[in-house]
Amino acid sequence: MLPLIFTLALITPPPAPPDGTYTYVSAMNGTTIGKTAITVTHDAAGSVLLTENGSGNMNGQSGSIQDTLTLDSALAPSAYNALASLGDSKSMKSTLSFKGSEATQSGDVNKKYDLVADAKHFVLMDFGPFTGFFAIPAQMQAWNSPPVIAIVPMYGQGFPLTVDAALKPNRPASVPAADQAISFNSMVQITLWYDPKTLVVDEVDVPSQGVTVKRSP
Repeated sequence: MLPLIFTLALITPPPAPPDGTYTYVSAMNGTTIGKTAITVTHDAAGSVLLTENGSGNMNGQSGSIQDTLTLDSALAPSAYNALASLGDSKSMKSTLSFKGSEATQSGDVNKKYDLVADAKHFVLMDFGPFTGFFAIPAQMQAWNSPPVIAIVPMYGQGFPLTVDAALKPNRPASVPAADQAISFNSMVQITLWYDPKTLVVDEVDVPSQGVTVKRSP
């Protein structure tokens, strides 16, 4: 019996947000700039698919985003596709594939990213799409909050990212009392507030940019 229990423990996928659709509203300095919806589905192999559709308006320019982020059974990204439209004429496309310690981007930007230093995982922190941020609490829990390489496909950048346990952000009034926070302080300070039971993000705060993204009932 013990060998069987041990085997099952090895193959049981780590917790991830449950299937469903989650809606978020983003604001800058208190002014609403966008709304997005992320649909979560799981397959029989334990992979998680995050599908997003969003739109917004900033500085008089409208835009939309459609993207999909696929996570493997260990919650590591295995594929990513994003298509953003700005105004009536400009669009941006990003595709990422992952193999071992390397990620390859194609589309408007062609680039390779490598796991460096102590990082053993990639995460997505694209600006506009929200799927990468949505996945981070579950990923950090599954991996015990290690250093990672964050990829920002829109800008063709990758950079080391580490959880900053020293940051003690004030709890926003809109965040549920039971929520936990996970903060990063690399390129900019970012705090994600999430439900520790479901691992669903309730709010993301980027103080230096005056940006908040809040889950909408």
